[in-house]
Amino acid sequence: MLEQVRLLIVLAAMFTLPGWAMLALSGTWRWWVGLQRWIVALSLSIAFYPLLFYGLGAYTPFLTLGPYKMGALLLLFAAVIVWRLRGHWKEQFNFDQKEWIALGIFGVTLVTRLRIIQDQPYPAWSDSLHHAILTQLTAVQGGLPVDMEPYFPVPLGQYHLGLYSIASSVQWLAQVPAHSALLWTAQALNGLCVMGVYLVLDRKAGRLGAIVGAATVGLLSHQPAFYVNWGRFTQVSSQAILLVAWIVAWEAMSLWQRPWREYRGRILWTTAFASALIGAVFLIHFRVAAFLLPLLALTVILESWKARKRHRIGRVMLGTLAIGALSLLFVLPALQEAAAAYVHTTLGPSMLSDEERVQATAIYYGGAWNAPYHVAPTWLLVLTPIGAIVGLLRRNKIVIICLLWALALLLIGNAHALGIPLLSITNMGAVLIMSYLPISLTIGAAAEELYALLGPKLGPRSKRLLLAVALATLVFALHARISQLEPYRFLVKSEDLKAMAWIKQNTPTDATFAVNTYFWLPGLPHGTDAGYWIPYLASRQTTAGVMLFGLGTSEYQSSILEASHAVEKLETGTAALDELSALGIDYVYIGQQGDFSGPGLDAALLAESDRADPVYHDNGVWIFRIVPP
Repeated sequence: MLEQVRLLIVLAAMFTLPGWAMLALSGTWRWWVGLQRWIVALSLSIAFYPLLFYGLGAYTPFLTLGPYKMGALLLLFAAVIVWRLRGHWKEQFNFDQKEWIALGIFGVTLVTRLRIIQDQPYPAWSDSLHHAILTQLTAVQGGLPVDMEPYFPVPLGQYHLGLYSIASSVQWLAQVPAHSALLWTAQALNGLCVMGVYLVLDRKAGRLGAIVGAATVGLLSHQPAFYVNWGRFTQVSSQAILLVAWIVAWEAMSLWQRPWREYRGRILWTTAFASALIGAVFLIHFRVAAFLLPLLALTVILESWKARKRHRIGRVMLGTLAIGALSLLFVLPALQEAAAAYVHTTLGPSMLSDEERVQATAIYYGGAWNAPYHVAPTWLLVLTPIGAIVGLLRRNKIVIICLLWALALLLIGNAHALGIPLLSITNMGAVLIMSYLPISLTIGAAAEELYALLGPKLGPRSKRLLLAVALATLVFALHARISQLEPYRFLVKSEDLKAMAWIKQNTPTDATFAVNTYFWLPGLPHGTDAGYWIPYLASRQTTAGVMLFGLGTSEYQSSILEASHAVEKLETGTAALDELSALGIDYVYIGQQGDFSGPGLDAALLAESDRADPVYHDNGVWIFRIVPP
């Protein structure tokens, strides 16, 4: 309980102080209304850490951070806030009735995200291993790592590291393990995905629609809450500020059309904030920035169309250039190396056979996507086009933009069809699981339009009935948000932790373990039980490596694939023990979770072989030493 309290306090401080200090120091808090300024402050706070860590790594690599420096920095931010906002405290909490309702939805959403992990202290699925290790490396090194040594020989130039700047800071300040800091940080950011939807609708549609949109993304839709099962933490963290980056950029483009002398300060600060947020979206997840670009392009077109009558298109272009140039400056520490590594990896030789490459491409780009599972519940999928029709009939610009955005996202998700490898940056799966954003915006905007049309005709009894239905729906959704777990994706069980301690005490530091393995794609293996987590929990190597192993050298990739295929053979026959021994594998680990995808490693089968010596067994966890020939 004490650890959880520390985490809550640290997250609250980290997600409020930097952004509020920026708003207070610049005086820009006055330009946002009520809850809007809190959302901007929270988003700037989230953006602060990746910008700081990437900037220090690029321009002052000799400077490192740690708990005392980060704590002092937050105290400095607090002092700036107290100094600049003295006499203005009441204004920051002067919310109207609808804003308090929105705050209630925000709070309940955060509670659901944190409640669902109470019985799952270790994050789920395959990506979580490298997320935890990178959080740990960042905390130990005091800055963003350039590779995954000493865990894995994997360079990180092509990978986005922004999330770990936040998670490692939480680890420092809350004094918790890396996996705890990671999981709580990611879940808090998951809950904060409501912010952007609310801000866009409140700013551009109406407050009632903003409440409906926030309730949709936070409680009614199982996305992004479902990300907890997949460990898709970098993507959801970037999406938490995506829409805020868009709306602040929109505000900046609009301001550039106003008189320079009168609005100079506001223009410059809003441009800087928009660029910082856009940069942070990229630094937390490179591909999510590609999802943001169509929104920014649509905004430029819209503002240029509005400015044409006043002959101010040049100002819109100047503002766009300023935002683009400053955003580029923020992302430059990562962009150059990431782009070069991406080109090399994409156009370089493949480790797969032609048959495996065709199969992997078919699965990755043409997977059997299930809309009610990957996108939203069926009833929301039905409601969304109805909302789109309402929005179109009412000429709601948010709905129109969302439809165009959805079309652009569809093109991005299917860019592989062009046959140009460099444009195949993602697949439809990544697009589908972030579709909750345009869905929530569309439903919220349509709700605002319907209430404007029908609200005056509704009597008190009808309004009370609608309120009762809404509350009942939210209660039902609340239960779903704290119970929709896929247990097989949570690999580490309490029974495994004792085995990890045994491994550290009783095996050589250079030992390598064969672990239950699943090939998500041909050439992309990962573990299915706690054995996959041995590198993090016991500081030993495994046959499965890590999901980022494809960024390593061809020799390293070959070794992981060869060992993983040998482990699959071991599921059905002990003859593979000779092959594993020849590859330098010392032990076999069978976790309490086992293998969901097939027969898995069989302790009874291994025990029959004189080449496998059972050295540990407790509560379904087995460790066998491979006896050399």
